[in-house]
Amino acid sequence: MSESHQVPSRQLDRVAVKAPCNYRIGAGIAYPAHLVDLTAEGARLEGISRGLNVGDRLTVRFGGLAPIDAKIQWVERGREAGVRFLQPLYPSVYLHVLASMQRGKVPQLEVARAIPLRAC
Repeated sequence: MSESHQVPSRQLDRVAVKAPCNYRIGAGIAYPAHLVDLTAEGARLEGISRGLNVGDRLTVRFGGLAPIDAKIQWVERGREAGVRFLQPLYPSVYLHVLASMQRGKVPQLEVARAIPLRAC
């Protein structure tokens, strides 16, 4: 039996999208998932790990954006989760990412490489 939690009310209607994303808890491994709907304040992710719980904080990457800090609002174990961004996306950023995703032009996510440190 799948464990689920009541979905808190949201202020904005979510827009259906289908885009790859990654999520990470702390400094752990980035796991792949799919972003299936989005607002400037949060998203729904499919294909998540069973280890996520309501209240967990994580970072989510999608649409070529830098990692976004989020908190899990609800979970259906091993299937999907709703996340609330700790800082909502700026309206212009949200609209740009949404337009790119709906046209199917989601930029590939790139991992930033650390700059080697030099001894002083």
